Amino acid sequence: MSKHIAIDLGASNGRVLVGDLSQFEVVHRFITKNDQILGEFYWDIQSLFAEIKVGLKKAFAKYGDEISSIGIDTWGVDYVLTDDKGGLVSLCYHYRDSRTDGLIEEVSEKLGGKLRLYSRTGIAFQPFNTLYQLTAMKRDRPVAMAAASHYLSVPDLLAYWMTGVMKNERSHASTTQLYDPKSRNWAWDIIEEMGFNRNLFGEIVDSGTIVGKLTPALLYEVGASDKVVVIASAAHDTASAVAAVPAASGQTPLYISSGTWSLLGVELEEPLLDEKSMNTGFTNEVAASGGIRFLKNIMGMWIQQECVRYWESEGQEISWKDLDAETLECADYQGYIDPADSRFLKPNTFDNLMTKRIDQWCEEHGFAKPASKGEYMVAIYRGLAKAYAQAIADLEQLIGKKFSALHIIGGGCKNEILDQWTAEETGLDVYAGPVEATALGNLVVQAWATGDLKSLQEGRDRIRIEQKVKIFKS
Repeated sequence: MSKHIAIDLGASNGRVLVGDLSQFEVVHRFITKNDQILGEFYWDIQSLFAEIKVGLKKAFAKYGDEISSIGIDTWGVDYVLTDDKGGLVSLCYHYRDSRTDGLIEEVSEKLGGKLRLYSRTGIAFQPFNTLYQLTAMKRDRPVAMAAASHYLSVPDLLAYWMTGVMKNERSHASTTQLYDPKSRNWAWDIIEEMGFNRNLFGEIVDSGTIVGKLTPALLYEVGASDKVVVIASAAHDTASAVAAVPAASGQTPLYISSGTWSLLGVELEEPLLDEKSMNTGFTNEVAASGGIRFLKNIMGMWIQQECVRYWESEGQEISWKDLDAETLECADYQGYIDPADSRFLKPNTFDNLMTKRIDQWCEEHGFAKPASKGEYMVAIYRGLAKAYAQAIADLEQLIGKKFSALHIIGGGCKNEILDQWTAEETGLDVYAGPVEATALGNLVVQAWATGDLKSLQEGRDRIRIEQKVKIFKS
């Protein structure tokens, strides 16, 4: 089996990995930089591309001609617009920017109500959806919007910068609330009713499509073979992660892709676009297989991460081992939060800290506010476990199926306290792992595209045998 490069960009850090399903190496890690400029929140997309090139140089220096392909996955919904020559017409907004606040109701009313929009796109109503981002851009940056010729998601853009070829990968396009999961094309009626130029939206390609070879300049810069191809992997990181759920053939596994966000759901053959699915907050996104990831977005480790970032900014040294020990010592603390509360979405600011928001929520709901770091973690982890249990109960009703086990995959599965509390709260045995699910899923799609695997299921079978999974009993 040849080796593949997986470029995996998360909301807090990025990695460049090389390998196959049995063994891989992280050759480069970096922060996915973002910044606030004049009150607006942006990704530093050029620095991300520079870091990717550092990783590619390291990969080709070590593995050379063993590497056959490169695949990119990133978080969903974020995008850039380019002019007719491919140049950016604006900076790359961060999905936590505030410019979309209040737009869900405004846009829903314009499009005939929430149910009509959900029945067309199947996407849950989140303020950061691309639909609302483009609406805000049309309102606030009309000159830039008018100058645009192409819409590209973040992974589409990075693949374009590598190859000179523009494509829109399907799993990522499906997160925009501008995609029709029934026709498997852009939701052209929504696009036109919003007054967006339909020519912005290009050809949608399946996960596993070969985009092209590296440009001659990049080929030289990173020392790659001219046989290497860039593949539109499952470009949405959750789609890549779900491709690595170690489930046997014929199973409908219940999963949580756990990281900055917790994405809880199952894979279905067809979307569920009814009012009950809408009201319970489930969304229909495309899987690497071409099926549907029917899932719910639940605020994940972001809340914990923002607390830790604040404490570190105050000069405190945070040891995860010590924090876990303190959390267990505080397990009798009764307070917990609802991670779905919108107050927890935004990053820390000097006058609106995450810890203060937790204090406020607890006091509003009759709990003593946390008195220690351990109690803050208890409030977060208990709240997440309860949110998981409610989402699973809703999901079982929607699809008419009872589950006996839960797969937690991704970096968040290393949190063994949350794994155990989730097992207890849900009454399900929890299978935690693999930790590197997103990268493994990225590699699975590439191996499938290049013929090293006969199917995605063969990749899952390999992962189930070769990767570590820890069981937490309910």
